[in-house]
Amino acid sequence: MNYTIFGCNNPTGEYFLEQVTNSSIEIWGRKKPRAQNVEFVYCDLSRPPQCPLNDINGVIVSFAPIWLLSNFLVQVSREQPERLRDLRGIIAISSSSFLTKKFAFSNYDKYLALSLGDAHHSLIELSRSLKIDCHILAPTLVYGLKNDFQDRNISKIIKILRLLPFVVLPQETGLRQPIHAGQLAQVAHKKAQEIRSGLWVPSEPDVLPLGGDDILNYADLIKRIQDSLPIKDRGRRCLIIQIPDRFFLLLVCILLPFNTRLFEAVMRIRSNLAGFPKASDLVDTQPRKFPVLPLSI
Repeated sequence: MNYTIFGCNNPTGEYFLEQVTNSSIEIWGRKKPRAQNVEFVYCDLSRPPQCPLNDINGVIVSFAPIWLLSNFLVQVSREQPERLRDLRGIIAISSSSFLTKKFAFSNYDKYLALSLGDAHHSLIELSRSLKIDCHILAPTLVYGLKNDFQDRNISKIIKILRLLPFVVLPQETGLRQPIHAGQLAQVAHKKAQEIRSGLWVPSEPDVLPLGGDDILNYADLIKRIQDSLPIKDRGRRCLIIQIPDRFFLLLVCILLPFNTRLFEAVMRIRSNLAGFPKASDLVDTQPRKFPVLPLSI
C-alpha cells in the first residue's frame, strides 16, 4: 500500500518524508519537492477541475490546508467516485484553532474555526461513506525548521524580538504547549501505519488535538526562545517587560478600533492554550524539551 501526500513543502511534511523512504509515494501539490525517487503530480487543491484525473491510492497524508483537502475529496467523490476505489484511509493535519478560536472576537478567527470544523465534518462523513479510516490531527503551536522550510509561529516571534528593542507582556501569561514539526510527523506516521496494518481502533476520536511535551507560560516561552538564539543575535537583546495585567489590558484596548485580529492575538497572550495529549505519549518516545533546535533561518 502506498502513500498519497498533499502539501508536503513545510517542516512537518519534510520530516514525514524522511520516515517513509521505503514506501511507494506519490506527492500531489503545486511545487515539486526535493525528495528523490518519488512521483510528483501537479495539483492545485484550490482548483479541483484543473487537477489530473489520476486515481488516489493507499493512505492520504495531507499537510495542506484541511478545508482545501476536504473540498477537493468531496468533489472527486461526487463527480468521479471511481478514482477513490483504492483509497484506504486519510490522515489530515488541522489545527487546535477549531477549539481555541471557536468563540473568538474577530470575524477572521471565528471564520477560521468554522472552516476547520466544517472541513472536519466533511472528511469524517466522506470516510464513513467510503468505509475507510480517518484521523484528523489538530496540533497547537507547531514550530521547527527543516530544509529551509520554517514554521509560521515561533519564527514570527523571533522576527519581532530581532526588530524591537523591548516587548511588553502582562504579569500573568497563559500556558502554551508547542509541538515540534518532527514530533507531529511522527504522530502522523504512526497513525498512517496503523491504518496500513489494520490496527486502527474505532473508539479513538476522529479529531485528535495534541501538543508538545513541555507546558510553559507565554513569558517563559519567549525567554527560552531568546536563550536558544546565537550569542550575537539581535533577538537576545530585546528586553522583556512585564507589567500589571490591568495596565496591559488598557494598552491593548488601543488596538481594538484599528485591528480586531491583532487585538485578539495580543489578548490571547493571557489565555491558556494547553492541556492536550502529549506527542511523546502518542508515539511512545522520550519527551522533548522546548525548544528543539534549530528554530529559524
